[in-house]
Amino acid sequence: MDLSSNTFTGNFPVEYFQSLKAMMSKKGNKSEPQYIGDFYYTDSVTIMNKGQEMELVRILTIYTTLDLSNNRFQGEIPKMIEELTSLVVLNMSHNDLIGQIPSSIGNMEELESLDFSRNKLSDQIPRQLANLTFLEFLNLSQNHLEGPVPRGNQLETFLNTSYIENPSLCGFPLSRKCKDNSDDMPPQGEKSTNDSKFDWKFMLMGYGCGMVGTNWATKKVQRRKIEKTMTM
Repeated sequence: MDLSSNTFTGNFPVEYFQSLKAMMSKKGNKSEPQYIGDFYYTDSVTIMNKGQEMELVRILTIYTTLDLSNNRFQGEIPKMIEELTSLVVLNMSHNDLIGQIPSSIGNMEELESLDFSRNKLSDQIPRQLANLTFLEFLNLSQNHLEGPVPRGNQLETFLNTSYIENPSLCGFPLSRKCKDNSDDMPPQGEKSTNDSKFDWKFMLMGYGCGMVGTNWATKKVQRRKIEKTMTM
């Protein structure tokens, strides 16, 4: 579905998204490719995929794309976008979108290309994007995103060009360090360096308290021995 490079305005019509049933269904058997117009004619289309213009001479039925770029859509990205679970390419760049990137996009496991560049999106990049293990192209540049760039899985492969012109973003792969002196946001399930230091402090405090208690008990025993000798 390609609605790019028009002058559409207003919020996304959610009711139309809810009618895209084919984009919500799981894909069929990939070992037996089927093409649109496979029996009577050969259909082709030119799309923007992974930042490049690409012509599909034959269109696979499992190659599901949604391009709404280069319009004037406003408002927030609808949370129900996560229901389009079969999407391979999602492009909403060059619009006037605001608000957060929905964390539920991390459930769109088939995504290989995601482009939200040139909007007015804010807040932090959700960690859940690390769940997109097939993601080969990511462009979140030229927004108002902030905080540390998340890490993990495919997110480790993207360069700073995926995040540039977000003045409040920090951490790897950007050269801008975060205020807490950490280079990045650690992947899910891993402790940050600060957390490790925090644990070590408590371990050392506990060790110190244990040593104090041991020394006190030893001195007490020695004192009792001296007192017993004196009384004899």
